[in-house]
Amino acid sequence: MPLRSYLAAAVILLTLLGRAGAAETAAVEPGPGWQEKAVARIEAEIVADIAAVPAIPEALSREWRSFDRTGSAARVLLDIGWLVVAALAALAAERATTRGLSKRLRRKMRETGEPGLLGLLGMLASDIAGLAVFMALYTVMKRHVLANTAVSPGLDSLAMNVLVRWRIFALIFRAVLRPHEPVARLIDIPDDEARRLSVFLSGAIFVVCALVGFGRYGFADEDNGAAHVLGLLIAAVVCVCYTTMLVRSRAAFESLIRGRASEGVVGAIRGGLARAWLPIGLLMIAGLLVTFVAGLSLGLLSYYRAVSSTLGVLFIVLVVERLTERAWLPARSVPGRRLDFGEMRARAVHHIVIAIGLVVAALTLTRIWSEAIEMTRDGARAAMASVSAAVWTLFGAYVLWQLVRLAIDRELQGGVGPALPGEADDDEEITPATRLQTILPLMRAAFAVLIGVVAVLTVLSGLGVNTAPLIAGAGVFGLAVSFGSQSLVRDVISGLFYMWDDAFRVGEYIDTGRLKGTVEKLGVRSVRLRHQNGPLHTIPYGQLGAVTNLSRDFATIKFNLRFDPRTDVELVRKTTKQIGLAMQEDHPELAVEIMQPLKLQGIAEVVDNALVLRFKFTSRPVKPSWVQREYLKRMYKVFAEKGVRFATGAVFLQTVPPVDAEPAQPPPAPPASPPGQTAGAAVAVAAGAALGVAAAMELGELAEPANTNA
Repeated sequence: MPLRSYLAAAVILLTLLGRAGAAETAAVEPGPGWQEKAVARIEAEIVADIAAVPAIPEALSREWRSFDRTGSAARVLLDIGWLVVAALAALAAERATTRGLSKRLRRKMRETGEPGLLGLLGMLASDIAGLAVFMALYTVMKRHVLANTAVSPGLDSLAMNVLVRWRIFALIFRAVLRPHEPVARLIDIPDDEARRLSVFLSGAIFVVCALVGFGRYGFADEDNGAAHVLGLLIAAVVCVCYTTMLVRSRAAFESLIRGRASEGVVGAIRGGLARAWLPIGLLMIAGLLVTFVAGLSLGLLSYYRAVSSTLGVLFIVLVVERLTERAWLPARSVPGRRLDFGEMRARAVHHIVIAIGLVVAALTLTRIWSEAIEMTRDGARAAMASVSAAVWTLFGAYVLWQLVRLAIDRELQGGVGPALPGEADDDEEITPATRLQTILPLMRAAFAVLIGVVAVLTVLSGLGVNTAPLIAGAGVFGLAVSFGSQSLVRDVISGLFYMWDDAFRVGEYIDTGRLKGTVEKLGVRSVRLRHQNGPLHTIPYGQLGAVTNLSRDFATIKFNLRFDPRTDVELVRKTTKQIGLAMQEDHPELAVEIMQPLKLQGIAEVVDNALVLRFKFTSRPVKPSWVQREYLKRMYKVFAEKGVRFATGAVFLQTVPPVDAEPAQPPPAPPASPPGQTAGAAVAVAAGAALGVAAAMELGELAEPANTNA
């Protein structure tokens, strides 16, 4: 039958956790045919529950009358009224205490816009102080007011248990939502939604605590008759409440699980869990219901309590993690932005605090489950010792890794990183990293692997696992990889030698023959080059070959300029020398970069309409293009002042008469001029004749080579 198969599967999953069930509850012990016995017992329980349904009203009436000392059902309402009055008075005192203690903190957080660690801890301390006032005032009223009424001790204890649990859970949700203080809120939801959700969760938690308390008061661990049926009904109603809370607060829980936007594996896992939170939560609620039903029928309620406690511990750890993250890290972060040392230190402290919380949670869960599976005292002590040693070893290794990472990141703080074109000033070129900054990322990865391997081997050895076969197997596996992936080994070894020879560093511009660019990152197997146009090249070390480093020691820049053919070269040489010396005196920042000033190297080429001169200078390899631009600006200005003209692209055409043409006839005599114009005319005629003779001689010289070639 399907029901029989499902029940058997549930029993198998539960009993695999360990031997459970107390002697007085007659738990099913594993043994031959225990699955059939468990299913048969569950079937008998179902038959008994169906038969006990008519007795449910009488059981409820009996439990209701037990709340009053006189056994009167009507006076129970009056007793509950006294309890409500006492609870309201204690609740008012709690609110007043919390608001009074946190008034200055709330005002300061509103002014600064950031809660800070002290602010969040102060708000939490105010809430705890309010809870303490609530418990103290209710206890006083219980002893001096409620003792004079007809409230039974059972109802009094039930109310105390329900109210304290309700206020504790409400405090946790209030610390997350902060409906009236958006600055201190741990998740990103609107203010109105936070207030409505806070009221809803507070009411739902009260209902759940009241139902659970009522079930434990009259029907706890009972496995017969109407009490058993009522326990199952209460569990079903509680699961319905859990489902309603889950669906209503889905967005808030997703934000809490996702936390601060982060990259990497952890961020991807948290994002995936946040997106799938609703089905995961529904499965957890269904698992709780199945665990409770099986535990109530088979004496496995200790497992149900352990599972519930585990979920509660995980939720508290998640809240503490978000609290510390909100306190130490900025609320908004820019992707790709480099952290300063203060933010790095805050991140390291935040991770260490979370590690401490995980250690406490692990030890707490160990104690919870050691009690759930009912281990002997010696077995529980040995389990706690082993788990404690393993957990503290891992914690020590994690703290060591955080300190090593913080020290390395501090040295890399001023290092080179990828920058978008135009993100910074064009004159501010990237300074190459030092040799230490180039090697430190590889050392960081090596330290992480070393610390992790040593920690895991230590933990396994402490738990009694023989680590010698593991080490031998790792050696054999490494040998197999070295033979099967020779290219991988070649890349790694080549990279080590490149690092040893200091062939290039992060931020330097190199040319590998086929590809060139700025070294952006050095990995274990490959190097990443960023081309000046933006593409990113990933090249294995084994394929680099000869590397030309264009950013090491110095850079000699040679460039050509085109001048007018009639330019005085000596004037250009002297002017260039004056420009180089003057710029070193006028610009201290430029003088730091220059190793040899600008000078004229000589004539590089003579073309048809220009005289090409070559200039050169030597500077540090950091900003040679900036130095060249500064030189060109000064040369353009000074050359114009000195009368040195640059070449133009104009083409001049001249008409040459034929050499064998007949001599020109003298022009006819001009008419007689008045006496006052005779001298001016004579001068004009003489000048024209002279110009004509000069032009004829020049044209003759130009025409002779052409005739010879012909």
